[in-house]
Amino acid sequence: MEFVFWTLLDNCSLWIVLLPLLIILLYMYGTSTFHIWKERNIEGPPPVPFFGNIFSMFDTKVGTQNTIQIWEKKYGKIFGIYKFRDPLLVITDTAALKQVFVKDFNNFADRYFFGDGYLQQPALKKGVFFEDGANWKRIRRIMSPTFSGAKLKQLTHYINLTAGHLGQNLKSCALNGKQPEAKQVFGAYALDVICGVAFGLDTNSQEHFDQPFIVNAKNLMTFKKTLQLIIITIGLFPFLGHIFKFFGVGYFPGREIRFFEKNVSRLIKERKDQPDGKHVDFLQLLINAEAEEGEVIGAKHLSSDEIVGQCIVFIIAGYETTSTTLQFLAYELSKNHEVQNKIVQEIKTVLGKDEPNYENCHGLKYMEAAINETLRLYPPVHLLSRKCENPIELNGIPIPGKCSILIPLGVISRNPESFPEPDVFKPERFLEGSTEAENPLTFIPFGFGPRQCLGIRLAMLELKIALVNILRHVKLVSVTPEVLELEDYTGTLVPKEPIRFKLQPVSEEENI
Repeated sequence: MEFVFWTLLDNCSLWIVLLPLLIILLYMYGTSTFHIWKERNIEGPPPVPFFGNIFSMFDTKVGTQNTIQIWEKKYGKIFGIYKFRDPLLVITDTAALKQVFVKDFNNFADRYFFGDGYLQQPALKKGVFFEDGANWKRIRRIMSPTFSGAKLKQLTHYINLTAGHLGQNLKSCALNGKQPEAKQVFGAYALDVICGVAFGLDTNSQEHFDQPFIVNAKNLMTFKKTLQLIIITIGLFPFLGHIFKFFGVGYFPGREIRFFEKNVSRLIKERKDQPDGKHVDFLQLLINAEAEEGEVIGAKHLSSDEIVGQCIVFIIAGYETTSTTLQFLAYELSKNHEVQNKIVQEIKTVLGKDEPNYENCHGLKYMEAAINETLRLYPPVHLLSRKCENPIELNGIPIPGKCSILIPLGVISRNPESFPEPDVFKPERFLEGSTEAENPLTFIPFGFGPRQCLGIRLAMLELKIALVNILRHVKLVSVTPEVLELEDYTGTLVPKEPIRFKLQPVSEEENI
């Protein structure tokens, strides 16, 4: 008995010594990177051990953009923060951004992804948005012709077909007194366009919301609480990223990723088994650039896995950004009838009764200004990032290699120095003669420089054709909620409450 007592006492003594030591070691680990900005005299909000500044940055009550605006006022246009233990340099200064995006692009060519890429499923990693280094350059070069003006001219009929369904469906809602949910209606439109432009498929998920493609696309972009838990786990214990990667756990739901992998692979096989040469779409261009079996992947070739990766990224990017922009655009037009009436008049003047196409849509200048003003106020992807490969001096500040840059687009485009009355919806800012958008780096919803979004022209064409068909069929009378509150902690901008419209059918006399 006495032996047991002294053994327990010795063990307790050991723990009395080891526990403080363990706490000290954990604290040192949890703060081991927090010297980086301090050593360089870069100001920023004080970080919390292990978590850095994430509690403030992703505060759902305040919002990411509002938090960054508060920090910008306090610390200036360049300041340092920490995402868990990762050092990030937040930049809203346009001169510094030009250096990042253009002058020293080769040193900032890759995007920053939290968790060292462990949360990117293999299919996504091969997509042009996520890929880096030489592979990104090769894939980007191969994909660029897909979005040329000549290619878009051939794809316009898919967009018009889908936009026609959109206009008719909204008119049916108006006649029946229904108030459609914006994200559901515009999400279906965006997905139908993707199916046509990317895969040559004639779908109408706007009338069939339960179609597998739209259900899986919607689920793909629904960020669940489990993802937050996964991010926190990797933030605290980065080595667990290997385990998540092994089991295919990542940013997007695994089941939906597998659904699109399977179906895109099936479409590719069907094209190869029955090559008729009639397909003019995104998928066919990529198949034409596929390397033969055993051939070295070179400057003009893709692997089969890379083709699947580009298609999945196309679905993700095209679905979320287009549907989100359309719902915010329609929201603002519902509240600003004068702007809506000007766009209607412009459609009558420029298009008359003609079907919109790649050429005549260029004449819709005021409509384009309204779209740009929507993107200024509500950039769908409101945070951009870049990785600093090697140490460099940025705007006079020494930046260490392997740190990352965070660019808050929504904060930059709501800066009153660039855009007076920044919260007011005013398309005139983007008309010829205006001085408000003279500096291109104050408005970069599609990014800037060599890594700028490939789909800019397609997105603008898709938005314009949709709006022509909407306003030819209905008036946007009113909208709920009256005051729009946003969620932005996931990196994409979404309304807290679903947006719903009250519509009025356009009479034959008023019809454009």
